[in-house]
Amino acid sequence: MTGAEGVQEQRAADVYEAALQPRRGGRVLRSARLLAAFAAELAWGLLPQPSLSDVVVTRREDGREVLRVAAGDPNVPGEMLALVHQHLADLTPAAFLAEWGAEEPV
Repeated sequence: MTGAEGVQEQRAADVYEAALQPRRGGRVLRSARLLAAFAAELAWGLLPQPSLSDVVVTRREDGREVLRVAAGDPNVPGEMLALVHQHLADLTPAAFLAEWGAEEPV
């Protein structure tokens, strides 16, 4: 995509990167989430499954966290990561932050 002067606009993917990380919390909380996910699986999907991972977006320059969202269904956490990667590739940094309701770290 080019701007009015023919200069290439910067993509959010040039500034930020996204990865899956375990959800925050201690060992007991992580174990409880895993147990809840197992119980929900046994209930044939009648219970909502807790997310076991977060999609974390960080600045490439200094590694500071910009955004953290639950990855969703523990069976397919890559779906949320793929959506974030698509937005990083398609949007400018400012548009990405606005789309996800994130703020640039100070």
